[in-house]
Amino acid sequence: MRALSSLDAQFLLAERGNFGAQYCGLMFFRTDTGRPITAASMTERISQRLHQTPPLNWKVVNVPLRLGYPVFIDAEVDLSQHVVESTLATPDLEALRAEVAKIQGARLSRDIPMWRIHIFHGLPDTTALVMTLHHSVADGIAATEILAAIVDTPVEFVIAPPVPAEPEPSRAALVTAAMSAQWERMRRGVGALPVTLANLDQVPALRGLPGVERLARAIRGDRDAPLLPAPRTRFNARLSPNRSVAYGSVPLDDVKAIKDEFGITVNDVVIALCAGALRRRLAATGGPPAAPLVAYLPVSTRIPYAADRFGNAITSIIAPIPTHLDDAAARLDFAHHTLAAAKNRTQAAPPSLLSDVNDPIPAPIFGLAARGLVSAMSSKHTRPPVNLIISNVAGPRTGLSCHGAPLLVNYPLSVIFDGFALNITVVSYRDSLDIGIVGDAVAVPDTAELIDDMKAELAELNAQLRRSATL
Repeated sequence: MRALSSLDAQFLLAERGNFGAQYCGLMFFRTDTGRPITAASMTERISQRLHQTPPLNWKVVNVPLRLGYPVFIDAEVDLSQHVVESTLATPDLEALRAEVAKIQGARLSRDIPMWRIHIFHGLPDTTALVMTLHHSVADGIAATEILAAIVDTPVEFVIAPPVPAEPEPSRAALVTAAMSAQWERMRRGVGALPVTLANLDQVPALRGLPGVERLARAIRGDRDAPLLPAPRTRFNARLSPNRSVAYGSVPLDDVKAIKDEFGITVNDVVIALCAGALRRRLAATGGPPAAPLVAYLPVSTRIPYAADRFGNAITSIIAPIPTHLDDAAARLDFAHHTLAAAKNRTQAAPPSLLSDVNDPIPAPIFGLAARGLVSAMSSKHTRPPVNLIISNVAGPRTGLSCHGAPLLVNYPLSVIFDGFALNITVVSYRDSLDIGIVGDAVAVPDTAELIDDMKAELAELNAQLRRSATL
C-alpha cells in the first residue's frame, strides 16, 4: 500500500464528470522497418516489463468517508483493458488529431490501474501510439521513466513474472493508515507554516485570492515589490467536456542559435516563442491585454536516482510573459530578465512548497477546499491566479525505437483545469523541440493556429538573426 501525497491527490480531486487529469504522450513510429507495432506485440512487451515500471501496477483505493487521501495498491493487470488498437477512419493527421482530443479529455477508470495505450494504424509508413497516464501517478519527469516500458533499450529487461496483486486493505486498515499519515503531514505542515505563509503568492491556486499576494509580501518584508496581476482572458474559463489539441516541432538548432546570439537560455527562447504566439493569437481574436499574461511554469524538484522516483515532485515558477510587447527581440529580452528574477524568487521558497501548503489541512476539509478553489479559479468574480501553464522538459538526445521502428516525434499533451484552460508543453527529442498544446474546445478552439504562430515567431527571430549577421 502506497500513500499519495497531497500534491498527488490534488490531481484526483480536480476531476469532475468526464474531465480527466492525465498526461498523454503522442508518439509517431516509422514502421517501414522493424517488427509491426500492434496490440498483441505491445501486450507481450509490457507484460515482461511490469515489474520494472511500478506505476503501471497501481490501482487507486479510496479511504472510507474520505478520512484520508487515497492510496495505491499493486493490482492484477489485465492488459486487454489497457492496450487497444484501431484503424483511422480516414488515413490523415486531422482524423488522428480528433481521436487524440477525445482521449486526452476522457477520464481514466479508477477500477483498474490508471493508464492506457491506444495504437492507431492507417497513416502511411507510420504507427501512432498514444500513452495516457494519470497525473497522480507521475509528473512529466517520472513519465519519461515509464516510457521505458514501450521503447527499445540498450540493456535487455530481465523477464520476470507479473507483480503479485495485493489484497485490498480492510476499511479499518485504510482508516488507521490514513490517520497516521494525516498526523505526520499536519505535524510537518504546521512546522513549515511560517515559511509557507511567506510564499503563498508562489502557489498557483491561491495567488488570485484577495489579499494573498499582499499578505505573503508583508510577511517576508517585501511590501514595495510590484504585484503581478494576471489579466482575465478567454484562457481562464471553466472547462467544457471537450478538448482541442495540436502538436508540431521546431528545430532545436534554430532555438540554440538564438540562445547563443542573445546570450540567454533555451527556456528563455521557449517562453518568448509562446508569448509571441499568444500575442498573435489574441490579436487575431480581439486583441491582447495591455498587461502581460502570467504563466505557471512547473519545475521538477526530483532528486536524480531517488528511490521514490514516481508521483509528483514539482514546485512552481510564476512569471509574467511578454505578450504585451510587439517586437520579437524585446520579447526575448523581457523573458530572459523576468524568468531570471522569477527563478531567484522560487529558489528562496522551499522545494516542498506545493505540499507544505496543503499538509496542515485535514484530508476531508482539503477535498472540499480543493473543489472550491477549482471553482473560484474560473469564476468571473475573482482575479485569475495565472493565465496558462507552460512546461519545458529536457528529453532524450539520442533516437529511440520500438520493436526496431524508429521513434520520429514525441508530442507531450498535458493536463488543463478549470481556470487554466490552456497548457503548452515542450519536450526536446533528438534535434527538435516537440510541442503539444491542450486547450478547452470552447475557450481555446484555435490550438492548431497557436502551433503555426509559434513557428512564425521562430521564423521572425531567425530573420532578425540573419539581419544582424549581415550588419
